[in-house]
Amino acid sequence: MSSFKPSNLQAIGVAVFIIVIQRVGFMVLGPGPTRTLFLDSLIVFSNCAAIASCFAASMRRGGVSRIFWLLFASAFAMQLVADVSWAYCRYFHIQVPDSALFPSLFYRLYAGPMAIALFLSEDTRTSKLESFFNGGIVVGLVGITMYQLQMAELSAHDPRLWQQITIGTGVNLILVLGALARFVFSARGNLHGLFARQTIYLLTYVGVALITSIGDAYFAEIDASIDLIWIVTYLTGAVLAITWNPTLAEHGTPVPRISRRASLLCFNLTLAVMVLGCTVLGLMFADSSRLVGLLAISVALISYAIRGSLLQDNQEKYLAALQDSQAQLHRQALYDELTGLPNRRLFAERLSQALAVARRQRHSIALVYFDLDGFKPVNDRLGHTIGDLLLNRAASRMLARVRKSDTLARMGGDEFTLLLSHLASEEHATLVAKELLNTLAEPFYLEGHSIAITASIGIGISPCGATDSARLIHEADSAMYAVKRTGGNGAKLYSPELG
Repeated sequence: MSSFKPSNLQAIGVAVFIIVIQRVGFMVLGPGPTRTLFLDSLIVFSNCAAIASCFAASMRRGGVSRIFWLLFASAFAMQLVADVSWAYCRYFHIQVPDSALFPSLFYRLYAGPMAIALFLSEDTRTSKLESFFNGGIVVGLVGITMYQLQMAELSAHDPRLWQQITIGTGVNLILVLGALARFVFSARGNLHGLFARQTIYLLTYVGVALITSIGDAYFAEIDASIDLIWIVTYLTGAVLAITWNPTLAEHGTPVPRISRRASLLCFNLTLAVMVLGCTVLGLMFADSSRLVGLLAISVALISYAIRGSLLQDNQEKYLAALQDSQAQLHRQALYDELTGLPNRRLFAERLSQALAVARRQRHSIALVYFDLDGFKPVNDRLGHTIGDLLLNRAASRMLARVRKSDTLARMGGDEFTLLLSHLASEEHATLVAKELLNTLAEPFYLEGHSIAITASIGIGISPCGATDSARLIHEADSAMYAVKRTGGNGAKLYSPELG
């Protein structure tokens, strides 16, 4: 199912065909149980198609995109409960009292999953527990609002029914505005496109809900005909889901088009509006004696939303700055600032670990210790800037010649070390040393200067000789100085004669 992705034109064509079939059936069959059964079957079929399309879309990509489409499927599933229940009651001629909440309330509760989808984020730092409680808050507020709205609309002959219709449309418009804001201000990526589709669906839903509410309240003669357009919401959802294609993963972290502070403000303001809607519906329409209290609640809620957003924003900025500072301090403590290579401290840690693994797995490692010949004259003659550039370029060349499993480090000045793990033989260490000599022998061209340098390299092998870090470093260092005493530009394996 997840591999079936028709074009937009094909999906819309099928949706229009179903609408035409529904309208033709309504006119041809005429009043009676056959038409009722046909229309109920078609609406249930369309709802099931929307749910299946959402599940198919959820299989095309994991992560937050999958959660989004599963929430969409949940919204349609709630409406399916109401559709099947009403069809059952009509088929078996079960009378539903005008004051009954079930099954129509399930049409209202679609807003719960829709509202949760508005708060989805690709921010991996958000904990699952935090997301769960955010969803719980949204579901609770939406549930209370929709329950009270349903209670208000039970009286179909209330002379103030236009007010109830206005409030119901306003509650749905909150979701539309939320989806539109997420689409406009979210970073380019999968969620950006998903919020566009959610906005289209919610606009369709609001339009259908408004038209049918007005028709049910004021145009009884076309009541049944107007209610047919509810199928448009299911078909719209099915088309949006089945034609969705996830975008390719973007390199790097997407940059949001709205600040974190503004997004938090939108989140809290939306919650405040939902609470305010519950308050309005709880009062069942405010009169002049309750207006002052209602305004006070509005000011308090909005003030709390803004204050909470600013406080949360400052806390998250502080935590982010602290994490960045800790990461920077960690890097400064373990890596060389000039070359970016591991420094003496990190190299010592990796060497100790490598020796422990070598003893446990019974294999050899090699420590290659080398010093750049002729670096000091270059530094004195051309200056420290050129000297630093030379060290940086030399480190880059050597790093390109070693395995990712090995560790190249700068010990200080013009001294470097290379840790070769899982050594095949002593000859392998010697070959690596000679390759590094050839790499460094190529001239360096720095700011108009052609600079040639060589290196003196000493090699220590464990467990052939030393079995601890300090002794292995001493052996490689001794072999390196033995090369220097003979004029440099060479490599030598440590032997006991060197001391």
